[in-house]
Amino acid sequence: MMQRLTQIILLFFLLTVASLTTVDKTWAQDSQLTKKLIEINKKTDKKAALEALLNLYKSAELDSGEKAEVSLNQGKVLFTLHQYDQGIDAVNNAIELAHESNHFSLKAQAHKMLGILYYYQGELKSALKAYQASLVYYQTNQVDDINNFAIERANLFNNVALVYTYLGESDLALVNYQFAESLYTQYGDEADQIDVRYNIASLLISLRRYDSAIDMLKVIIDKRIQLNDSYGIASARADIGIAYKHSGQFKLGKENILAALTYFQKHDYTHDIASQLHNMSEIYNDTFDVEQAILYAQQALIVSKEVGHQKAYAGSLQSLAKAYFYSGDLVQAEQYIERSIAVGQKIDYQTLLTENLSISSLISASQQQFIKALSEHQRYEKSYLITSNNMLNDKLAEFESEQLSQKIVDLEQRRKLQILQSAKVEQQRNIIILTLILVLVVAFFIYRRYLEKRLTQELELRVKQRTHELEDLTIELEKANQVKSQFLANMSHEIRTPLTAIVGHAEAIIHDDIDKDKVHEDIEVIHGNSLHLLELINDILDLSRIEANKFELEVQPLDLAELIQDLSHTFTSQAQQKQLDFTIEHQLPAPFIIHIDSLRLKQILLNLCANAIKFTESGQVMLSITQQKEELVFTVTDTGIGLSEEHLAQVFEIFTQADNSISRRFGGSGLGLTLSNQLAKLMSGNIEVTSELGKGSCFCLTLPYQHDTDDSVNTLTDLPPVESSEIFFSGKILLAEDHDDNRRLIARLLTSLGLEVIVASNGKEAVKLCVEHQPDLVLLDIQMPEMDGVEAFKVLRALGCNQPIYALTANAMSHEVSQYLGLGFTGHLKKPIERKLFIATIAKYFTAHNEKISFTDQKNKSAEHALTPNEVVNKVDKSLSQVDLSDLVAEFKANLSNDKRDLILYSDNDDIKKISYLAHRLAGAAQMFGFVELNQAAKELETIIKRESMTDKPAHLLIGELTHCLIDEINLIEQQ
Repeated sequence: MMQRLTQIILLFFLLTVASLTTVDKTWAQDSQLTKKLIEINKKTDKKAALEALLNLYKSAELDSGEKAEVSLNQGKVLFTLHQYDQGIDAVNNAIELAHESNHFSLKAQAHKMLGILYYYQGELKSALKAYQASLVYYQTNQVDDINNFAIERANLFNNVALVYTYLGESDLALVNYQFAESLYTQYGDEADQIDVRYNIASLLISLRRYDSAIDMLKVIIDKRIQLNDSYGIASARADIGIAYKHSGQFKLGKENILAALTYFQKHDYTHDIASQLHNMSEIYNDTFDVEQAILYAQQALIVSKEVGHQKAYAGSLQSLAKAYFYSGDLVQAEQYIERSIAVGQKIDYQTLLTENLSISSLISASQQQFIKALSEHQRYEKSYLITSNNMLNDKLAEFESEQLSQKIVDLEQRRKLQILQSAKVEQQRNIIILTLILVLVVAFFIYRRYLEKRLTQELELRVKQRTHELEDLTIELEKANQVKSQFLANMSHEIRTPLTAIVGHAEAIIHDDIDKDKVHEDIEVIHGNSLHLLELINDILDLSRIEANKFELEVQPLDLAELIQDLSHTFTSQAQQKQLDFTIEHQLPAPFIIHIDSLRLKQILLNLCANAIKFTESGQVMLSITQQKEELVFTVTDTGIGLSEEHLAQVFEIFTQADNSISRRFGGSGLGLTLSNQLAKLMSGNIEVTSELGKGSCFCLTLPYQHDTDDSVNTLTDLPPVESSEIFFSGKILLAEDHDDNRRLIARLLTSLGLEVIVASNGKEAVKLCVEHQPDLVLLDIQMPEMDGVEAFKVLRALGCNQPIYALTANAMSHEVSQYLGLGFTGHLKKPIERKLFIATIAKYFTAHNEKISFTDQKNKSAEHALTPNEVVNKVDKSLSQVDLSDLVAEFKANLSNDKRDLILYSDNDDIKKISYLAHRLAGAAQMFGFVELNQAAKELETIIKRESMTDKPAHLLIGELTHCLIDEINLIEQQ
């Protein structure tokens, strides 16, 4: 006995090892297709799953067998979507592909799926043929005494029996149920055994053995409740309801069918919904409630047609025929019964056809078509007799009443017997389990030891790598700390130097240590050092904004010729002081208008040229400008000290110069090139540098640009030459500005140019005045009460006002300007007013008073009496600079007390929206009147409010502090 037990344990161990090896190999070689199909089938959106399967099927990498598997999955998804015709096509395609690739197992699965689709469509004979084709494969490939495909065969026997039941061939149905039950009993679980008993109960209903069916279904419902099979419970309640209906217990029948219908509707099982709606219609027909019968039958007709449930469709037509017959509408009854017969013949639904003959004979008799009625009745009797004979009702009545009812008891006894049999082998099984556990524990400890060793090695490697990384990081931090220390030292020197000069000269002035004649010189020294200090602080702030990703470019038209002229004026004198030659070479036409951030471009070129002159002792510095496709290339070349390869690699690093001696010798903070490089990148460009130690350097700035030759941008060259006498314009201009002081200031400037100015304080007023006076040009402030500038612009355009309209606002960020132009504004003017651009814009739309003679006559005049476009603008600018604005400045300062009062009120009420609006108004007005500090305080408050308003919890404390800072600035101005 022990020797045999040892052999069993050894055999079991070998089988376990082989099984684990096979599983591991299978898992390792799991095909990509299987993984993809699993992922697709997990999708809850079946339409999306179907689309994914269609795309996978089109893959050129799949062979015939793999395409067959994909096509079969398409059929399954189409089944869940109740698209039975398309599902049948997909499964037939899978059968053909599986046959071509000799994949017979897959072919058998496809035949089974095809049978399911045909069954649900009501094509019973086609379903039977498909099931039998699948069953042939499993029957052929089974081996005696070995459980090959037992469950698959049992499922197919069950499905075949179900088809035979609906075909009225009860004897064949019973035989197949017995085959299925035998296999389920031996190899299936309890759910499988209950399923076959459920189908047998359905067979009993078809044989009119309603009492036996009811008893069996009650047991089945209890079992399924234990198994928590909700769908199975609903299906069984539907069938027991049918049995109650046929046995005359209509109340119980209605109760159970309604419960099943409610469940199916809740879970959207449309195929079952169609069946139960038909069953409800039949109950109401049997109880002669015609209205409810018609209502449910019509609903069943719609649902069954949608899902292709032809059995329910034919039955619903029959129910409607009955209902209309009961109500006396013989014409409708005859039409519906004829349609029901047609569908029943199509799907070979013999039971329904037999019942339809009976109903049709009644309809014909009621229509006094007695011969037809008699003929149909005879056909009914003949069909009924044939059906009765084939069913073997007498034999089955005895068999089912005893054998089928006994099967429930037999199954329970078999379960007890299995428990007793299992107790006999419990000791052997426990020994085997313990042995297996022991083997697994040993294997686990061996694997754990191996894993611990491997993890220890990996951990040691990671520790070494991390240590190396930390060492590198430490070196980098030390280097960064040295750079920081050097930067702080440089900044200390750079800040102290101008501060020393400022403090020294200021003290000298305060203590009267210098001659009064030389006070102006000392003030110029203080001013120059202050500007140098301001430039240094601005560079640091620009770098911090770039690093914080809060830097925005201001793109606007720029005449590159003017920038070149400014650079020439700036650096020619500096170069001459060091006895250097400074030249600018270019072949650009004048004017050359581009769209770019002019301030930042000039800042970069100033840095590059200033560095070149600073680090060049003798020789020359040259700036060359060339065009390459859609890029401008600015090349600054010098003959200075140059850079070594080591220092060249660090040239754009922050706070870095070649060495400390460079800082001591030439000065500088090391910020210029870093800031220039960052600005170039923000403008979608780059700076490249080549250098040779002792021979000089070459810095090359490349920037994309948009060359604008449109008349709307070239505001200066469009002006004709005019006489050098006083220039004044004529025409009407509408100015809409909500801030009173701003409005008065701009209106005075425009009036001084000779224009008739129409003023409005809000958008509504602007629209009204524009329609009334039809001005030649409209200037609209964007932020105004009642109706803002954007809304006013849209209203004016809708009213047919085609005059040029410019946006007048302090919001001059590039994205905001692009937004205004995108809306259709003719252009944009920034506050505070840039007089030259302002004059050039006005000159585009208004003519001069002295332009009474023709342009031809003007051109014929001598050149010394004509002015160029630039001279025109400069002359008008000079004229505007002489306009007396002192009374407006005084009035603005006087009005600040009202603004301060409103700020205090809004702050006490925590009215952030009104504080933001007032800060915006003050920012624009303060800049217009030259109060820079007030402008900065108001602008900072407005920016913070905009940022905080985007968050869930605005920083009210910060907003309050900035509001008080703004109030303090107003107090300072009032004290002055």
